[in-house]
Amino acid sequence: MEIRNNKPTLFEKSTCNIWTDPYIQQQMLKEHLNPVSDGASRKQESILRITDFILSHTKPGNRLLDLGCGPGLYATLFKDKGYDVTGIDFNKASIEYGAGKRKDIAYIWGDYIKEYPDGKYDTVIMIYCDLGTHSDSDRDRLLKNIYHSLDDNGIFIFDVFTEELVKDKQEGKSWDYVPNGGFWSQEEYLLLSQTFHYPENNAFSYQYNLLTKDETKHFIVWDRYYTEEEITLILQNIGFRKVTIHKNVLGGNDFTSDSEMFIVAEK
Repeated sequence: MEIRNNKPTLFEKSTCNIWTDPYIQQQMLKEHLNPVSDGASRKQESILRITDFILSHTKPGNRLLDLGCGPGLYATLFKDKGYDVTGIDFNKASIEYGAGKRKDIAYIWGDYIKEYPDGKYDTVIMIYCDLGTHSDSDRDRLLKNIYHSLDDNGIFIFDVFTEELVKDKQEGKSWDYVPNGGFWSQEEYLLLSQTFHYPENNAFSYQYNLLTKDETKHFIVWDRYYTEEEITLILQNIGFRKVTIHKNVLGGNDFTSDSEMFIVAEK
């Protein structure tokens, strides 16, 4: 039994991944499809508000790329509004679900960091603070690919956590015993959870040791947060000519934190 108890190095990647683990990805899909949960996608009320926000900055007929599309909750709404939609996600269960529901949306199973989709787009979206799950180097690689995939005057719309996240998250440890199976395993399990803060890097890591009868799995998830000035400068250095910040798009929610901001970056 190998239990990780040390603080991970900055943006260290674990051997296991919650988005690709065969059992957990099915649980993630269930959370995506729960209309009253903010657990994997936001609840339906919030999804509709975000969709209206994106619609206010784009127009039907746009070629739209949804990065981290999950089972297609946004992709479906935009397709119904007349957009030409492509979605990519590396949760296989979510992609298979979305593709099974809509044949008129181009779904791609893949890692958008390593396998960014070919083609040109008018709009690229990435919702649920996904940008903050990546290291700064992977983030910059992704932003460059997004920028080059956009036509002139194209826009990138996404959300990130603000520095107010530090008020909602604290370093600490906890353990949960689940005798009859749950989110992390269908079998009896013990989950050892740790939260670490990296204030000099504006990041949190969440480290999980999952202990079952037959094995131990180790997971790390990251949240990178930003100031308005930092995210604006990062986008401008990539080449985006106009960056606007939008707060209070949603109001309160039960996501990791409701301290998020939405950014519209124009090429």
